[in-house]
Amino acid sequence: MKSLGIALKIDEHLEEMLDWAVKLGFGNCQLQIWNMENVNERHAEKVRRIAESFDMEITGLWCGWHGPIRWNFTEGPSVLGIVPPEYRATRTRNLLDGAAYGRVLGVKDIITHLGFIPLNCRDVNYTGVVNTVRYIAEELARHGQNLLMETGQEPPVVLKRLIQDVGSANLYVNYDPANLMMYGNANPVDGLGILGEYVRSIHAKDGSYPVDGYELGQEYPIGKGQVDFPRFVEKLKAIHYDGSISIEYEIEEGNERQRLEMEEGKRFLEKILYS
Repeated sequence: MKSLGIALKIDEHLEEMLDWAVKLGFGNCQLQIWNMENVNERHAEKVRRIAESFDMEITGLWCGWHGPIRWNFTEGPSVLGIVPPEYRATRTRNLLDGAAYGRVLGVKDIITHLGFIPLNCRDVNYTGVVNTVRYIAEELARHGQNLLMETGQEPPVVLKRLIQDVGSANLYVNYDPANLMMYGNANPVDGLGILGEYVRSIHAKDGSYPVDGYELGQEYPIGKGQVDFPRFVEKLKAIHYDGSISIEYEIEEGNERQRLEMEEGKRFLEKILYS
C-alpha cells in the first residue's frame, strides 16, 4: 500500500492545508472539488502548481456537481448524483468537465457519488443509470482515465451489479468504510469481500450506523466510531490491496479541531498499517 494520504477540498484553504499536511508527513492527497465555477483549465493549472510546490502527489480527483445536495434519507434519493433523471445530463457534463480538470492535474482517477442506485435492476431508472455510467466511463477511457464510484448509498452487491452491467474495464470503487455504516448498508469489512476486486482507492473515515430512518449515522474521528479498523486493514492485506488510503474527516475545513483529530487518526492508522 501507498503511505497514508489525506483528502483535501479545493477551496480557499487548500494551500494552508497542504502546508500543514506536508509538515505532518503526508506525501499524497486526494483532492475534492465542489465549486463547478472553478472547473476550468486555468484554475486546474493553478492548483497543479500549488501541489507541485509542496511536492504533493495527487492520487485522485473527487468531483461534485451543480444543484441541490442533501445527505439524508428523505431528500437525498431525489437529488444526489446522476440517479435522478432531471439532473443526469447536467451532472454528466460536470463529471466530464471534472475529468478534463483532472487531466491538467495529471490525475487518472475521477471519483464521485452516483446517488442512490436503484436496488431493483428492473427499475427503468436503473437502465438509465447503467447507460449513463457506461457513457461517462467510455469518455474517460479515451483519455486513459478511470471512473471510481464511492460506496455508501447502496449495498455493496448493488454497486457490484452495476459494475457488471456497465461492463467497462475502467470502472472501479472508491471504498469508504464509514459511509457503508452511516447509510446502514453494510459492515465495511464484509463489504470488501464483495467489492474488493474493484477497489482502487480508499477513504479512511470512521462513523456509526443510523439510529433512525431519516438521518445518516454520525461521522467520528478515526478510531472513535464503529469501523473496526484492525479487521478492516487485515482484510485489505488479505485481498492484496496496494492503492491509496486517504484520511477524510468532513467537519469544517481548516479548523484546529479538524487538524488535531486528523493527526490523531494518522497515528492510530499507522500503528495498524505498519505494525
